[in-house]
Amino acid sequence: MAGIKVDMEHVIVESQEMEKEEEVKPQKTKRVASLDIFRGLTVALMVLVDDAGGEWPMIGHAPWNGCNLADFVMPFFLFIVGMAIALALKRIPEKLVAIRKVILRTLKLLFWGLLLQGGYFHDLDKLKYGVDMNRIRLCGILQRIALAYLIVAIIEITTRQAQSKELPMGWFSIFKLYSWQWVIGAWVLVVYLATLYGTYVPDWNFVVQNPDSVDFGKTLTVTCNVRGNLDPPCNAVGYIDRQILGINHMYPRPAWKRSKSCTKNSPYEGPFKDDAPSWCWAPFEPEGILRITRPDFCIGLAWA
Repeated sequence: MAGIKVDMEHVIVESQEMEKEEEVKPQKTKRVASLDIFRGLTVALMVLVDDAGGEWPMIGHAPWNGCNLADFVMPFFLFIVGMAIALALKRIPEKLVAIRKVILRTLKLLFWGLLLQGGYFHDLDKLKYGVDMNRIRLCGILQRIALAYLIVAIIEITTRQAQSKELPMGWFSIFKLYSWQWVIGAWVLVVYLATLYGTYVPDWNFVVQNPDSVDFGKTLTVTCNVRGNLDPPCNAVGYIDRQILGINHMYPRPAWKRSKSCTKNSPYEGPFKDDAPSWCWAPFEPEGILRITRPDFCIGLAWA
C-alpha cells in the first residue's frame, strides 16, 4: 500500500507539473475564419481582373473616372490589413515591442515592393535582369500598403491606452470609443482635400519614352495653369508626385491610356488617335504620395 501511495503521489506531482507547463506554453492563436475567407475571395478577384481585365474592360481598372470591379481589390486588401492590425496588436501589450514589429514589417513590405515593382524584372524573354536606378519606380501597391499600415499601426499603438475598456452606450458609442482615431482621420481628410483642390498646377514637360510613339525622345509640354482640376493631366496628385518622386520614377503605363481622349478603342487598349493630347504619352503614378492618405481611411474603417 505504501508503494501504491508513493506512486499515486508521483503521478499527482507529474500531473501538476504538466498542468503548469500547459499554462506556461502559449496557446496557438486562433484565426478568424471570416477574415481568411474574405482574403481568399479578394485574391481570387485579383487574379480574375488581372487575367481577364484586358478582354473584358468593364471589370478592369477604369481609365479615369468611374469604378469597375478591379478598383475594389485594393480597398479590400486594405480593409483586411486594418482588421489584422486590430487583431495582432492587442496581443502585444508593450509599446516598444509593438512599434519594432510594425517597423520591421513595414521595411519588409517596402523591400518586396521595390524588388517586384521597381523594374528589377524586365525583358524576361531576353534574359535581361536588373534596373536602371535613374528610372526605378519608387511607389507601388506594396509600398502604398506599407506606409498606410505604418501610419495606422503607430496611431493604434500610441492611442489604445486612451480608449475606454467598455463600450459606451448610445448611438454615438463607436465615436466615443475611438474618438482620437476619428479626430486624426478627419484631420487627414481635411489636409487631403485642401491639397487636392488648393494646389496650383503649372505647365509641365516630359520626354516621351515609348518607342511606338512618333514623338519618341521628344520633349512635350502639357498646358495646365489651373487649381483644383481633377482631370488626368492637371491634377494635384500627379503634380506632387512629379515634384517629389520625379517624373522618371513614375508608372509609365497608366490606365488613362485607355481613355476616350487617347484612343478610339476605349475602354480597350489601342493605338492613340492622331489628335491625342500630349499627356496620353506621359507617366502617372496611381500609387503616389497623396494617394497614401486614402488607404488610411480604408484601414482605419476596418481598424475601428
